Amino acid sequence: MCYRLSLALVGLSFMAWGPPGYAGMYSGPTDTSHAIDPAIPSNSPLFVEWANNILPLGEGTYFAPRGSTSISLTGYNSLGDLDATQIANGDSPGYLTVTFPTGIRDGAGHDFAVFENGFTYGSPNGLFAEFAYVEVSSNGVDFVRFDSISTNTAPVAGSGAFAGYDVSNVYNLAGKHASGYGTPFDLAELVDKELVLNGLVDLDNIQYVRLMDIPGNGSFLDSQGNPILDNWMTTGTGGFDFRLPAGQGVGVMNVVPEPVTLALLALGGASIVARRRRGA
Repeated sequence: MCYRLSLALVGLSFMAWGPPGYAGMYSGPTDTSHAIDPAIPSNSPLFVEWANNILPLGEGTYFAPRGSTSISLTGYNSLGDLDATQIANGDSPGYLTVTFPTGIRDGAGHDFAVFENGFTYGSPNGLFAEFAYVEVSSNGVDFVRFDSISTNTAPVAGSGAFAGYDVSNVYNLAGKHASGYGTPFDLAELVDKELVLNGLVDLDNIQYVRLMDIPGNGSFLDSQGNPILDNWMTTGTGGFDFRLPAGQGVGVMNVVPEPVTLALLALGGASIVARRRRGA
């Protein structure tokens, strides 16, 4: 378990959560200097690659109840809120899966960031929020989900479908930062997951990121069993909104090395060994 997640869980063990206006231990909507989960500006030089495709409808990789009925590679894809009847029936929330030119690896610090189009509303740390779970895969079949935290019990401003939620009480959910700022994720937090331990998910070769909408009426839970609240039901298509183009979708900070790079590294290592042997 990485230091940041350990710090987060220790903090939760000892903090008594206060009323809705109580600021938590995580970053606000545009906080770029936070020690645990800083917002990453879309123009940050940390990004070296961006998701470049969405897997097509009909392959079990894209589903949007009450949301977009076709995939857009340039506009917004809305994953759609489930209504109360759909939630009661156990229907799946909307989701989509994106791919990359080369992929994501587990490197130093955060490895990638997910963007949404929420806007600040309410104090402290209020955001008009549409959250999503984040899952990763190496083969497109086996996905592992990031653990998440959401301890809001009410909005800090507004009500119902138009409200602002204190995102300093939220961790590891896509959509917790304002438009133009990505929510960072660290693959090191997944090292103890079963699919990683048995080799089905390779943290040094993540080729797929899946985003699953959270209908924020409290029926869906974080990793500790807390009900997740966000703007529900929103008007129009509703749900988590995702736009693919670079600077707006999923940005990669630690990219999978290309084969030629790996070959050069291997040759460099072999050369060092050969020189040491000659000098012995």
